[in-house]
Amino acid sequence: MMRYVRRFGFLSLALAGLTLAGTNVQAQSQTQVQSRNQTQAQLLTRVMAPPKPASKSAMPATQTGGIHVYLLRGWLDVFSTGMDDLTVKLNQRGIRASVHGHMDYYSLADSIANRYRAGRGERVVIIGHSLGANAAVEMAARLGELKINVPLVITYDPTITEHVPANVARLVNFYQSNNGWGGRVETGPGFRGQLSNIDLARDAGLDHVSIDKSNKLHMQSIGYIQSLGGRAASAPKPAPAVSSTEKPAASTEKPDASTEKPAASTEKPAASTEKPAAPVSSQAPVPPEEKRPPL
Repeated sequence: MMRYVRRFGFLSLALAGLTLAGTNVQAQSQTQVQSRNQTQAQLLTRVMAPPKPASKSAMPATQTGGIHVYLLRGWLDVFSTGMDDLTVKLNQRGIRASVHGHMDYYSLADSIANRYRAGRGERVVIIGHSLGANAAVEMAARLGELKINVPLVITYDPTITEHVPANVARLVNFYQSNNGWGGRVETGPGFRGQLSNIDLARDAGLDHVSIDKSNKLHMQSIGYIQSLGGRAASAPKPAPAVSSTEKPAASTEKPDASTEKPAASTEKPAASTEKPAAPVSSQAPVPPEEKRPPL
């Protein structure tokens, strides 16, 4: 009898142990499920969260009335990496610049107009290559529709003949007439600014794909922008105070010696045709002897 009790008691303990083990496994499974659900929730939160705004440390802060250069890439944003390089060069010189795709020109113009309405206007400079050059002129035209003037547009090898709108003060076009792509820019209705078509056909080292990467043209473009006052000007140094004991510098200038001589008179005195009068004696004239008749 005791043997059966012990046997069944052992079985009971074994069953109890299995029950407890199952309970622990179930508890662990629930914990794992909860942990997995939390992880998935965190991942979904990260995916659905809005993107963080891009850091502005690489671009100088916009100032009211300051210059902002908008650079537009060409087809598929692939073949116009020179626009990215020029953007870096401008920002390094303290000129605010940003690079965009050529299809963004319309929305960029509207954004500029919105900032103008909010009292945060800027002096707009537009640069583009290939299709971006076409879009640069179109962007300027759109700004003209919004009553915003553009002081400078620079185009690198536009693929169609564009016409400068009247609100542009100056347009410089770098192009090659012999590469099969580049073309001139013409004046549009009402345009009274300055238009420069610079044909680089003789430069064998350039073509449509490489013209936007020319460091020489980059430097020329930067010069055009700096002529507008785009680079931060350093404060002028005060003039040294003039001591009251200083003597004025002696003038080294000498008066110009007169080299003019009086003209010699070529006129001759007219010969007098009058005879001089006989001298008048102070003594009384002697009367002539009277002839007496013969006696």
